[in-house]
Amino acid sequence: MKQIKVVSGTEDYLMSRDYHNFFDYWKRQFAEDVEIVRFTKETPVPVVVEALEDTSLFGSANLYVWTDCPFLPLKKGGRSRSKLSKEETWFLEKLAQMPERQALLFFTKGNLDTGCVFYKKLAGLADTVKRAEVSDKDIMPYVTEYLRQKGQTLSPAAERFLHGLFQTWESIPLLYVFSELDKLCINLGDHKPKIETKDLKGLFSGTMEKNLFTFMDFFLRRDGARAIPFLNGLFSRQDLFLKNTGYMMSQLRSLRAYKELLRNHVGPAQCASIMAGTQKGRNVKYLLYRLQKVETYWKIEELDRLICQIFTLQLNIRRGMASAADMGPLICLYVSDQR
Repeated sequence: MKQIKVVSGTEDYLMSRDYHNFFDYWKRQFAEDVEIVRFTKETPVPVVVEALEDTSLFGSANLYVWTDCPFLPLKKGGRSRSKLSKEETWFLEKLAQMPERQALLFFTKGNLDTGCVFYKKLAGLADTVKRAEVSDKDIMPYVTEYLRQKGQTLSPAAERFLHGLFQTWESIPLLYVFSELDKLCINLGDHKPKIETKDLKGLFSGTMEKNLFTFMDFFLRRDGARAIPFLNGLFSRQDLFLKNTGYMMSQLRSLRAYKELLRNHVGPAQCASIMAGTQKGRNVKYLLYRLQKVETYWKIEELDRLICQIFTLQLNIRRGMASAADMGPLICLYVSDQR
């Protein structure tokens, strides 16, 4: 590991882990109890350089963290700066001569402008890592590893359930996810190392994403008694209506495509391959498992009609001829026929 590291991004948990791993590593290398010195955006560059050059007669080690270094701007569009200032050039020269028993971490929350010349020059001296928010495409390995460290594993059905739930999330903050998993592991205790689907029912309780996932599960089963109570919370506001209707339409279109493949007697392997091409990198096995459980509740003609009606409702809302409240009566039309 290099003495200098740059950590940036938008995923708090992973950035915090990188922060602590960096300093834990160098504390072990220095084999002594060292103090962490912190600089901020307002800290003058000469003060930072003076600290970096301050070597003790006894050879003591120093660890530094510079949060929001002004030489590392966030990406805001437009052309990246291609020339170094005199101060930046001077600072990079000082970094190249940093004493052996010192380590420096640049820590910035946000998307750095990695195209700027200072970042490119610094990258030659440092380890760099960018932590973007995780999505439903890459969340499950983090969840699996976190539970493994707790002595817990997910059953196949529980893994499918959790992955399907994460598909409703716009962003997935790992810190929140892991705090919920911690509570789950405490409640289950050591006597139950394998987590089943029923154990996850109370996870993320009350969140918009959980409510949307639960609503769609009931709605795709045409279960009006349990789906209708979610309508007001999910579709009453315009901002919620747009987001949640978008997810609902994606699920209906996937179900419609799946039923079309079944009607044409497409085999399971080819079906999975075709469906994977429509999922923008998502793992299709979780989707197929969910669709297999609900496809018998719907006819293709019903799905075509519902998709058309939701699209028409969206259009009429934009024209001022309807409101989000009209989603409720439309949903009721498709859950009145209990099967």
